[in-house]
Amino acid sequence: MPREQYVRPPLVPREAPAAWRSVWPFRVVVLLLLVVLTVLLAYAYSALNDSGEQDPGVGASAPLQVDLDSPA
Repeated sequence: MPREQYVRPPLVPREAPAAWRSVWPFRVVVLLLLVVLTVLLAYAYSALNDSGEQDPGVGASAPLQVDLDSPA
């Protein structure tokens, strides 16, 4: 059965890395994820509501209603 080996600490102590070095990459990744999520939601909204049409009042999913009784 192998025995545990003693690990000697470093001879020269050094400071811990600055906290900002780990915070900023996290913020950048979260910002990029939010941008991607916003673009995907905008695309899904546009696709589901047919808001890509030129006439915003008439979409492919909304039937066109024509009043034939009123004189034009």
